[in-house]
Amino acid sequence: MPQAACRTVPSNSAAMTVLSIRAAATAAGVDRRTIQRAIQAGRLSATTTVSGERGIDLSELIRVFGELRQAPPSGAAPLSHSAAPDAAPQFDLVLVLREQVQRAEERESRTWDQLQQAQQEKARLLALLEAEQVARRDLEQKLLPPPPQPELPPHRYHRLWLLLAILALTAVILVWTHTSAYWLG
Repeated sequence: MPQAACRTVPSNSAAMTVLSIRAAATAAGVDRRTIQRAIQAGRLSATTTVSGERGIDLSELIRVFGELRQAPPSGAAPLSHSAAPDAAPQFDLVLVLREQVQRAEERESRTWDQLQQAQQEKARLLALLEAEQVARRDLEQKLLPPPPQPELPPHRYHRLWLLLAILALTAVILVWTHTSAYWLG
């Protein structure tokens, strides 16, 4: 059995281990054909070097097949950048893209924090405005003169005086008629 190829590629923070299909199958405890079917189905991603050699990233293998049944070979010969001359720019591109993604996530986090702060400030200002409006209404109620009391219409008293005057006149007429009948009679 040929020894499985393993390469370590520098990445952002840790080394990225890429296994050959045979080494990946051995580490996962599955058949080579199972690995190839997973690649064809799109469940497992593979990398290809300039020489046409296919490899599986160790983290990708663990993602698809779970914990490894056997540790990946450590003594395998690493694939050098000279075997894949255009791989180095791709790795640099991956590093740049990861850095950009990290910065974008940081901007998104800062933006989210700013949005939360703005919403809290809005709620605080709305509460202050409501309190100011209530205080203004209370002050207006205290400073405004009371509404004028409606006066009784003058014609009510005129009717009363007119009625009293008619009664008095009637009494005078009765007294005069009784008195004149007494003297004339």
